[in-house]
Amino acid sequence: MAHTRPARVLFPVVVVLVMLLAACGGTTAAEEHFRQGNEYAQAQEFEQAIAEFEAALNNDPKHTSARVNLGVAYYQVGRLDEAIEQYEAAIELEPEDADIHSNLAAAYVQQEKLDKALEQYQIAVELNPDLAEAYFGLGVVHIQMGKIEEAIQVIERFQELDTGKDPTATELAKQYLQQLKGP
Repeated sequence: MAHTRPARVLFPVVVVLVMLLAACGGTTAAEEHFRQGNEYAQAQEFEQAIAEFEAALNNDPKHTSARVNLGVAYYQVGRLDEAIEQYEAAIELEPEDADIHSNLAAAYVQQEKLDKALEQYQIAVELNPDLAEAYFGLGVVHIQMGKIEEAIQVIERFQELDTGKDPTATELAKQYLQQLKGP
């Protein structure tokens, strides 16, 4: 009996401590898995990142950042249907997030679903007119759809907003404009 009594006393104390830690910003299991997933993703260990982001979502299904990053990890390993599923679920949680719409559009481009990609990129630039990568993606979609004037317009807008964060996009934008405008 001596062993059960201290356990009964400690249990409420432990519960109170956990509640206090949570109230003071203590790390939740979801946040810990999210943090670990980000570390794996930065190391380009996407399968491990996927496992961690899924664990975060098991602990907190409304953890939008974990859902988006899970979509990114799926995208990186070519699991596009699953990436799209995660982006769509994230949009349900945060419909005004332009970056999520842009990510969803990029996945649609990879699946050659250009109408859906176009729609999502347009939503992204409406929500955030300064989101450079959405203009770049929109330009790529217009090129693939044969809409040359529209492509030129949005790629030029990309160049206005471009900070050089993605050197590949910066260089491709120059090349696309040279090809589209001609000599």
